[in-house]
Order: sequence, then C-alpha cells, then structure tokens
Amino acid sequence: MNSTLPSDVIGRRVEVNGEHATVRFSGIVPPVAGPWLGVEWDNPERGKHDGSHEGTVYFKCRHPTAGSFIRPNKVNFGVDFLTAIKNRYVLEDEPKEEETEQIVIIGNKPVETIGFDSVIKQQSQLSKLQDVSLRNCAVNGAGDQGGIAKACPNIRSIDLSKNLLSSWEEVIDIANQLKHLEVLNLRCSAVLLAGLSLRNCTLSLTISSFRKGNQGLHQCICHHLAILFLVQNTYLLKY
Repeated sequence: MNSTLPSDVIGRRVEVNGEHATVRFSGIVPPVAGPWLGVEWDNPERGKHDGSHEGTVYFKCRHPTAGSFIRPNKVNFGVDFLTAIKNRYVLEDEPKEEETEQIVIIGNKPVETIGFDSVIKQQSQLSKLQDVSLRNCAVNGAGDQGGIAKACPNIRSIDLSKNLLSSWEEVIDIANQLKHLEVLNLRCSAVLLAGLSLRNCTLSLTISSFRKGNQGLHQCICHHLAILFLVQNTYLLKY
C-alpha cells in the first residue's frame, strides 16, 4: 500500500481489499486526527454514507451508501503498464542460472557487469508478446514515456478490463505507443469522460462506427485499432 499520496489524488481510481473505488476527498475529518481519503465505491453496498460526517459534507456520491473514509495506507493506487506486464509475463519460476561476470568497455575503461543475461532475457520475453491480458492487475497508467513502445512493440491485443485507469488520457498514453494494436478490452472499468454518465452500458465498437461517435472517445484510439470493448463500464463525470 502507498505511504505517500500522489499529487493528483482526487479522481484517482483505487483498490481496497479487492473492491474498486474513486477518490473524492483527501484531508482531515475532525475529530479524528490524521489524514483520510474519502472514496466512492463502485459497489454502493460497500460504503457507509453519502460523503457526509457529523453534519459536514466532505464529498458527494451518486448513492447514499457509496461513501467511506479510509486511511491512505490502506489504499492501493496500482502500478504502471510495464510493471504489471513484467509481473505477469517475465518468467520467474525457471531455475536460476549462476550469473556470469562480463566485461564491457565504457569510454576507455573496462567495467565488470553481472546480470546482463537476465536483463536481455526479460527484454526478449516482452518483445515477443502479441496477446496480453492484464485483467484486474491494478494498471493505473502508461508509466515512463516511450517505455511501452520500446519494451513491447508487437502487442496486438490487450485486455485491460477491471483496472485502475482514471481517464481517457491514460488509455491514450498506452494505445498510442502500440502501433500494431488491433483489440483493446476495457470491460468493467470506470473511465473519466466529461459530459457523459453511463452505467453498465454494453458496447462493442468497430473503428468505423466509433469514429461517428463522441470525439473525446475517438482521441483514445490509434488509427490501427480495429475493436474496442466497453462492456459493463461506468463512465464518470468530473466533479
């Protein structure tokens, strides 16, 4: 769990004990000392109130029992795309070979290195990936700029359903780095989209029909993408 809060904590998607929520408040809730996060749960039965405490409204929820106050150290803000994909696809269960020492020349100086073989092996594993499933892996964004394009250039299909992507900008950052991407699955997500609030919609869009619709959605898809799955999503209005 996180010991420090992101600077853009409001609106961030989080996971707590397997349940997903959106952060609506960050601060002090008297009379109890210390920082709190106010969250709106995807499942309103998980919460206790509507964002109010002892007569003070700290945040608003769509459902009267969808809100809770949680200590920041209990919240999982997720990991970036590359961390998730390495956790899932870089093999760690193979017998470890004894790491060999190598000598490389940097400038005019020889430098001893250990572990180059394992690094090269990891890079090879990731570059071969074409069909990737990161369902429920707490993915919260792309990570370092250009990192996905460099590590995983051949991905054609991604399942990013049930993750912690908070906005279409985060989806854009991932999709635009994958020039061969054809299928993107965002089922069971909650993606921020100004101007729309749709719950449990069922959509399977081809690129041709997609371009006729909302222009904000259109920006998240690179020109290679053939299919976008948006089944059982919650589109959140920005407060």
